[in-house]
Amino acid sequence: MKKNLLDMPNLRSSHTIPTPHGGGLAIVAVLVLSGLVSLSLPQAPSHILACLLLATSAFAVLGWQDDKHDLPASIRFLIQLLIAALASGYLFLVNVHEWSLSLNFIVILCLSILWIAWMANLFNFMDGIDGISAVESLILGATTSYWFAMSGATSMAIICIAVAGAAVGFLRWNWSPAKIFMGDVGSLALGAFFAIIAIIGTTGMKIPFLAFLILYAVYLADSGVTLLRRMIKGEKWWQAHRSHFYQRAVQSGFSHSQVSLAVMAINIILSVLASLLIVGLVNTPTAIVVTMTILVSLMFLINSRPSRINNQ
Repeated sequence: MKKNLLDMPNLRSSHTIPTPHGGGLAIVAVLVLSGLVSLSLPQAPSHILACLLLATSAFAVLGWQDDKHDLPASIRFLIQLLIAALASGYLFLVNVHEWSLSLNFIVILCLSILWIAWMANLFNFMDGIDGISAVESLILGATTSYWFAMSGATSMAIICIAVAGAAVGFLRWNWSPAKIFMGDVGSLALGAFFAIIAIIGTTGMKIPFLAFLILYAVYLADSGVTLLRRMIKGEKWWQAHRSHFYQRAVQSGFSHSQVSLAVMAINIILSVLASLLIVGLVNTPTAIVVTMTILVSLMFLINSRPSRINNQ
């Protein structure tokens, strides 16, 4: 209470009592410590690791300030774009050896900046029920650790598996009924982290970007479709709401634990699918069709269940 770190229920909340938040600081601490350990490994890509740690830490600091002071959305987004621009510019400078200020390069760089900022906010949007983002971080961290290990990037693999381990530890406190929430310090940092390692994996290790999109598909689809629907309806999409598919699943009668476990199961399936794509056992069209089939089926299932809560 002295630190003003209580999450008060609002229109977007799926909880009904004030609950401490900012607990994601513990996950960020593990991430940074594991990164510092990785920097000491022989042949570790020190410049890339330093960029990853600094950018993730910057998003964490921004999130921590937002947890404490509730920063204006415009200021928060401008700072996110600045951090994303610095990180993207440096990563492309290091990983892409043959580059020039061509139109294609500028477009790709701009998309990279938006990708990092969007993923940071996406994790923030999706961290709305007990356990969901910790479960997401567990599967994403473990899977990307395996991918980087296969590519010979031991230092990256260590950081990713450390994030997965920290997420498991955080679940002890964040599982329903949650005793503490991740807060913006955790969600913004983790979203940016997973966005940046996708850029590193694609440009430096030649891991298909599609594999990362499939792995992240649950969060990408929920947030993307929800945003599009709200814009089409003429709603104020930037305001707090409870119309995400995972929130509507809870409103239809599923518990927080059931929804988070469902997200875990779907993520495991998508993780296997994306891994098979990387090793060439599944082709691109098949991977896309299977992913879309899973996600569309889930959205249809949620839409077909009547809401038990009038949240409009």
